[in-house]
Amino acid sequence: MTRTLIAATLATLVGAGQAAAHHSYGAYYEKETVSIEGTIQAIRFANPHVVLTLRTDAADVYTLEWQNLIQLRHGNVGPDSLKAGDRVIVIGSPPRDPTSHTITLLREVQRPADGWRWRRTTRQ
Repeated sequence: MTRTLIAATLATLVGAGQAAAHHSYGAYYEKETVSIEGTIQAIRFANPHVVLTLRTDAADVYTLEWQNLIQLRHGNVGPDSLKAGDRVIVIGSPPRDPTSHTITLLREVQRPADGWRWRRTTRQ
């Protein structure tokens, strides 16, 4: 009984550690934000994270790592919420490498054309 309890506890702790270790955000300024505006070129609704490809007016292309499907579903975001061609403003954490065009830990996504807005309520 004791061995079973210890084994179950260890399995739970290892699993929780792996889930928490899914990402290292060391390559990003977690406490800073950047706002970019552009047109969605592509959107991939799949785990582990929804990914948007955004083209700015200056023709820069950014990869935006959003939350996972379940988190977005809880925020009333689904595959039909945004589509390629939508113009959006995105606020998220900038990369430490200024040459990287990846934004993560998105805090807000808004589509000014109709006022649609999503705000992060939980951490990725």
